[in-house]
Amino acid sequence: MNTFIIIIFSVVSVTIGAVLLVAFSVVIAAPVTRGAMFHPSARIRVKTALDHLPMTQEQYLVDLGCGDGRVIRAAARLYGARCRGYEINPLPFVIAWVLSLGRPQVSVRWRNFWREDLGKADVVFCYLFPDVMPQLAGKLREELRPGCRVVSCNFPLPGWTPVKMVRPSATMYNDPIYFYEQGPDRRQPTCRDT
Repeated sequence: MNTFIIIIFSVVSVTIGAVLLVAFSVVIAAPVTRGAMFHPSARIRVKTALDHLPMTQEQYLVDLGCGDGRVIRAAARLYGARCRGYEINPLPFVIAWVLSLGRPQVSVRWRNFWREDLGKADVVFCYLFPDVMPQLAGKLREELRPGCRVVSCNFPLPGWTPVKMVRPSATMYNDPIYFYEQGPDRRQPTCRDT
């Protein structure tokens, strides 16, 4: 009987601890994310995006709001590219950091990407909510150098013209993935097919 009580107490304690950890993460991240919660990108979405985004080992990919880091790990594994993810929510940050250990070309920062200079990126990946896309479009227009590519899942960048738009083959994850390229004139982000 005592063993049963200890097991029940342990399960309840772990459950309460997990709930408190998630609640803490939400409270910390909510002011920055405007209520957007961590939602991992479906593997078919990541694969589709990276299949249409050829990279070299010399290139540098930045994932804005990288969550558990699956995009940066996949890009590093597939192309050998240097990858950095920014995540403000502590729980997915820790998951991404742990899963990226031992991968020298992958780094994860617990930071607000709005405060980071993205000017050295060759590729910027994002899966953000539509309410932040106008602000993001401006930030990218100001900071990215000509030729930098941008991938946005589900939501377009206002004022940018996509090079192409693809959809994953899976019915459940068939939302669009937009591909952009920073043009030579930052006021006019134009794209060419890659």
